[in-house]
Amino acid sequence: MAQLKARYASEGVRAAQSKPVPFYSVTEEEWRSIPRDIPNVIVLLASWLPLIALNVYLFRFAYRDREELELGGLLTFSVIAACVAVMWAACRIAPWLALTATAALYLILQPVGVPQLVLLGSGAFFGLLALTGLFNQLRFIARLRRWRALSTSTVDIPPEQRSRLHAYRQLPKTLWYLALGSMIYPLLKLVWQFFTDAKQVVNALDRDRIDSLVIGVMALALCLVVVLVRFIEQRLAGHLALEIPLARGYGPLSFTAVGKVVPAEPLSGGGCDCTDPGREPKTLEYGQFAECLDNCRVHGIAAVNNLSPAEFLRVADQPWVWGEHVSDRLVRRGDRMVIAGLSGWDSMPVRLEVRTVFGQGRQAAANYLPRRAAEPRKRQARGLHWRDGADNTMQVEQFDPAALPEFERISLAGAGIDGYAVRVRSKRPFICGHPVG
Repeated sequence: MAQLKARYASEGVRAAQSKPVPFYSVTEEEWRSIPRDIPNVIVLLASWLPLIALNVYLFRFAYRDREELELGGLLTFSVIAACVAVMWAACRIAPWLALTATAALYLILQPVGVPQLVLLGSGAFFGLLALTGLFNQLRFIARLRRWRALSTSTVDIPPEQRSRLHAYRQLPKTLWYLALGSMIYPLLKLVWQFFTDAKQVVNALDRDRIDSLVIGVMALALCLVVVLVRFIEQRLAGHLALEIPLARGYGPLSFTAVGKVVPAEPLSGGGCDCTDPGREPKTLEYGQFAECLDNCRVHGIAAVNNLSPAEFLRVADQPWVWGEHVSDRLVRRGDRMVIAGLSGWDSMPVRLEVRTVFGQGRQAAANYLPRRAAEPRKRQARGLHWRDGADNTMQVEQFDPAALPEFERISLAGAGIDGYAVRVRSKRPFICGHPVG
């Protein structure tokens, strides 16, 4: 009884702290009609490769004797880490950075003749690329604002999910580590040099290390600039919850599918060993899930193989059923989810665990999560990224009828899935696209 009271009290506090946001259900046609943008990889290559070529031309051919920009001993670990962080963090603002760098070179070199034409041409190219990206971003944001204006209801976002929408979380943790490391490493070396030097004079510090520190600070500053850009885009788009299709071949998003896990919330009837409160849980990257155990009385191999065909079809769309044998075929046409935080290209929306009316289709299993809004070269070729709970890439095992004789084959049409379940002894079932054998 005390546990129930604590649970209800906790839910009451969470409800009080939840924030209602406009809710809009996106039709398949609306999702499909979101205009394409320049693919992310093209934006990055078209920004960094010409900029690198421009620098090679200027400082190896046109201005080989300019000492103020001599690299010297700057090719260090911290500088390389800073450069990787800059190129990684920039994403779709890379053309603006390339344009800024070109303008800085123009002001420093004051070129004439052919170098002047090369710099002006490069600046014009980067400016056109940057303005094209800005136009496409504003067009995407305008569509999101229109959907927000058309919303007729709201949904509540719990505080723990709302915290995942903060602008600084739009950049991966690894990127922050790179940027901080590129600054802290040369700083520590300078501090060590200062206190181990008998003179302890700032002017005696290694110039290359100071330059490395400056580059590291610039890399961290760039990350903060990207966060500011994300913050502005979020404010322009406004808070909005969208019910979207789980579509792989169209729309602005790709998706991660988390396999070999079950929702971390214990089952109301008990009996699940995966979420048993008395069991020491395995730390997972996706904290909303628990590891699916092969010997679980509810989710284990024997439990799945003992289900009748009718019982099996009722859970066939859940990735935990298949374990390491999952495949993209599990996604049913019409599956949908609710997301928040979509604010344009490069945004990282989160899936909301909210109860709402799925009027446009069925709710997809909790294992499917949205990824960054990044334009691929071919939307139709985009598939699911299957990961385990620790965020490792899953190597999907294929069915080999010669090595694993089946004991039952079930058509999955009744579950809305195109394919067949092949059940074998002592293993989880396989999903196949056609009858085997």
